[in-house]
Amino acid sequence: MTKHPAPPEPVKTIELPEPVTSRSGATYTELNLSEPTGGQVLNAEKHLKGATIGPADLRMYSLTLVSQNAGIPFSDVRDLFPISVINEATRYLQSFIEAGQETGEN
Repeated sequence: MTKHPAPPEPVKTIELPEPVTSRSGATYTELNLSEPTGGQVLNAEKHLKGATIGPADLRMYSLTLVSQNAGIPFSDVRDLFPISVINEATRYLQSFIEAGQETGEN
């Protein structure tokens, strides 16, 4: 029997190591995330089309998914947020996407 991992928490808050302020004056202290919508996933996956998918494509996928889910402009996430925070957010959001996929293992 295949053991399934526990489902992800329905919401997650990731605190930033220190506040960041955008050029427009928005100050961020945390990322608030929840289960992504199908539209958010599709918008992010548009960066994964083509014969070859490189590191920049994967990073664009990650930045798009985090930005749309958190409701923070893409440029603010890209330019201001530490990569460790972006990676943690991506792992959380990805856990919903992977949760519905079968592994083929029995």
